[in-house]
Amino acid sequence: MLDPIPGLVFDPDLHRYALNGQWLCTSVTKVVSDLTPQARAHIEATRHEWEPRGNTCHAALEAALLGHDGADHGDYAEIIQPLLDHAIWQGCTVLACEYRLCDERKSLGGSFDFLIRTGKGKVVLGDLKTVGKAPAIDSRKPATAQLGAYLALLIDHHPFLTVDSCCTVVAGPGRTRLIPQDPDLCLGAWVDAWDAYQLAQPF
Repeated sequence: MLDPIPGLVFDPDLHRYALNGQWLCTSVTKVVSDLTPQARAHIEATRHEWEPRGNTCHAALEAALLGHDGADHGDYAEIIQPLLDHAIWQGCTVLACEYRLCDERKSLGGSFDFLIRTGKGKVVLGDLKTVGKAPAIDSRKPATAQLGAYLALLIDHHPFLTVDSCCTVVAGPGRTRLIPQDPDLCLGAWVDAWDAYQLAQPF
């Protein structure tokens, strides 16, 4: 398992990162979000639906990867069981889970969901996305720039670690879909997202 970055903490209530007692200005999630005001309003209006689903599924995956006993998944068992049963986890070695990263120069923080070495020896950096309806499993877009951000931050802190694939894991009712992507593609998408974010700032 990767050692945590010294001095980096996350406040879940404020959803903010701090490094050595100083708040970081932004997060990966904020940088890569390019939603319209209407889309943001819709997300807030449906928070009561997606937030408990996402939190429960992420917690279940983290517990499974860390080898903890399974819990009752309640209303989300139809999503969680296919997720945990997926072949990607079979024989894997967990290198990190819910791992916090930062870039002090950019005043940026972020957390990725998992980093594993598969049974075939490939290192995969991944982000879990959950959807509430089966058709959305196929329509959900990959987290390309987001994964690129995590990869860039990972390279900064662990330069001798080679990531073979970035992967968005889409978990929905009855099925889990993997969207693997080339790490260089993700890095390029992150550079573009960061540049666009910088241009949009009022300074």
